[in-house]
Amino acid sequence: MRKLMVVALVLMLGCASKFEEAQLIGQWAGLEWKDITNDKIIDAQVSFSFDEDGRYEASSGTSTEKGKYWISGDNLHTIEDGKAEKKVKIAKLRNDSLLLRMNRAGTIEEILLVKSR
Repeated sequence: MRKLMVVALVLMLGCASKFEEAQLIGQWAGLEWKDITNDKIIDAQVSFSFDEDGRYEASSGTSTEKGKYWISGDNLHTIEDGKAEKKVKIAKLRNDSLLLRMNRAGTIEEILLVKSR
């Protein structure tokens, strides 16, 4: 029984979020978007909005998406309404800045966002 409790405790601690979800809430504007794999800057405007109720909105150029989000470990999970789940790594989350790292079809990209509200 004691071993079972230890295993359960380890699993719970291992699943704990590394970042405070409260820091994510607000409006975020893209400052820089990099293609790390090919050492290029991506010329696209991007913005995110994260609400207290677990909903988000994102826009990039002319495309927008809305859905729900959550943080697990060092990953930001999003599910666009009616679509499949996406997961990106939170490389850094501070009160005023957010760095996301993602793998898009083998290309590593980073987006640096700053909190606007």
